[in-house]
Amino acid sequence: MRSRLNTRWRSLLDQRKGRVLGTVLLTVLALAMAACGALDEGDGDSKGVAKAKEGAKVVKVGYLHTIAVDDKLWLGQAEGQWADAGLDIKTTQFDTGIDLSQALAGGSIDVAIMGGVTSNFPAQGQGKIFMLNSRETATARLFVQKDSGISSVADLKGKKVITTEGTTADIYLHRALQKAGLDRKQVTVVNAKMPDAVNAFIGGQVPAVALWVPFDLRVNEAGKGAKEIDNAGNYPDAGVGDGWIANNAWYDANKPTIKKIIGAWLKINDAYRKDPEGSLQKVHDVAYKDDAKLSDLQHQVKYQQDYSNADWLKAYEDGDVLKWVGDAEKAYVELGGVPKYVDPKEFFDTSLFIEAAKGS
Repeated sequence: MRSRLNTRWRSLLDQRKGRVLGTVLLTVLALAMAACGALDEGDGDSKGVAKAKEGAKVVKVGYLHTIAVDDKLWLGQAEGQWADAGLDIKTTQFDTGIDLSQALAGGSIDVAIMGGVTSNFPAQGQGKIFMLNSRETATARLFVQKDSGISSVADLKGKKVITTEGTTADIYLHRALQKAGLDRKQVTVVNAKMPDAVNAFIGGQVPAVALWVPFDLRVNEAGKGAKEIDNAGNYPDAGVGDGWIANNAWYDANKPTIKKIIGAWLKINDAYRKDPEGSLQKVHDVAYKDDAKLSDLQHQVKYQQDYSNADWLKAYEDGDVLKWVGDAEKAYVELGGVPKYVDPKEFFDTSLFIEAAKGS
């Protein structure tokens, strides 16, 4: 049983580690390289996936396999909203945001659905955001050893904290340290893959860990008395928007198709809101049954923010979605992963969503 749990948690890391921080070098490589790292390509004959109609527009979608990123993708595959919109969604799973961005820039996929890197690679010219899927507001959390003497973020001064740099957890840690009045140099930040980071923390090798859900479940399951003392929900500018991003050339040539994607997504989102439990069950059955327990997904969605179509429209019209993307981009700039800040209006076209939502 323990071996199976470890396997599942490593799978969950693979789902989430795509939030890796981009660099200028990686950006140059991404523009030069075609797709790599693809793991799985789906089709309309897959079990539980609605078959596309004859003559449907094929859209090659790459995705990171974590619930805040791909829940609507898979609900639409299960219930048939994509097919009803005349779309044939061909899915390809990627391990990391770097691989996914390389594929998008190289043109081997048309659309990518990403996590934290939604605010990274498009800001460097790789793709055009046209829709957010959800907002992760409290997925990142800070745990400390029960005997560490750490009871607040300020107490991290002079201490070690382990995390995966360039991820949602790292953005949270960055903002938390700032609010506590600490320079990052005053804390020893240890970089590790999240399963390794969690193992090191459980083993008592470090006094603190900044992680993302559902790795908190593993910490609690270890029964070592670790305490959660803070989380990203306490920092409005630490939230991360997970988004749908089109290849630049494909975006310019396929705006009618993008409008169909958005229109179908609105119907999927509405269905999800009306029956969240049943919808999550369908997503689990079609895409997660070999990767995670349903209870894991139910735990994860508690810490992401989803909205009704009306609330999403308001967030687009008020400019909130641009602010959310911009906040995460600023963190990447401050951490050195994005060379300069670019106004999200330059790489996030909100007009198509607004048009579709008003017409739905």
